[in-house]
Amino acid sequence: MLPPGKPAIGNTPKQGSDLAALLRHGAREHGQSITLGDGEALVHEGEISDRIYVLEEGEIIVSIKNQSGESTTVATLRPGAVIGEMTLFGETRRSATCSARGNNVELISLDNEAALNLIDNDTKARHALVQELTKRSRSMLQYINEFSYLTRLISAGDLASVQSQINIETPGDDATVRAARKEFAAMLARIKAREAELQDKIQLLTIEIDHARAAKEVNSIESDPIFQKLKSQSGSLRDRLKGN
Repeated sequence: MLPPGKPAIGNTPKQGSDLAALLRHGAREHGQSITLGDGEALVHEGEISDRIYVLEEGEIIVSIKNQSGESTTVATLRPGAVIGEMTLFGETRRSATCSARGNNVELISLDNEAALNLIDNDTKARHALVQELTKRSRSMLQYINEFSYLTRLISAGDLASVQSQINIETPGDDATVRAARKEFAAMLARIKAREAELQDKIQLLTIEIDHARAAKEVNSIESDPIFQKLKSQSGSLRDRLKGN
């Protein structure tokens, strides 16, 4: 139940699926309200998954970590979104980290058992859940395809094509595809910055090598017996000229 004295969240009509509407309705009776501050994590990737959440106010950023440990944003969720519904199909670990964007992000939390009971008793909700999962799967496939294509371009060093691809904007693009392009735009900027830094280091190293080579050549000349002999003769000549 919601804490005494706190009004139920979600009385204002919101856009969302039938599933979200059902879960919101059930959560007001069986769930718990949650308020997050800016940057605060709702769930972490790899955590045990035993609850679902309905986003009522604010935005939630969904991110995953790559092999190097860097976080990549794959989606931005807005009011009406259901978070963690894959747990209803037996997923035991969170597949992504969800964090608040902005202060006063409001959600309703519902444990798996209560959510499943609600869905079992509502044919429309079961259908909505299947639709949501189908949409999520299609979205993830589009993200994987975009990510793989951009990765191949970067591996091949074709940065111009990467730039062209991430500049593409189509109204029908999935949010995860746009997120992939945004992350690769940041990656491309980092690559270009590292290249510029490397060029500067190479130029500096080249100058240092030239100076070292010149110093070595001077030392080689000065230590040459012929040069030493000429230097000695030059000194003797200067002495004789002074005596005159």
